[in-house]
Amino acid sequence: MKLIPSNHAAIYGQSHSTASSLADALLLAKLGQDLRAMYTDVTDEPVPRELDTLIGRLHTVLGNEPGDGN
Repeated sequence: MKLIPSNHAAIYGQSHSTASSLADALLLAKLGQDLRAMYTDVTDEPVPRELDTLIGRLHTVLGNEPGDGN
């Protein structure tokens, strides 16, 4: 059995384009993970008071209640 060094294990027996596609897929997965973490941090922050006031005014103008989905 032929031993494959760990740094070449992912690309052993694959064409160059397949290996680069795998690398691209791993990179995109990492970028997605980083973006999810960033947006989670942003969405977990409280709404700024000025924005909350603006949202309340919009609900008044539109004639609907906050949270009713309209």
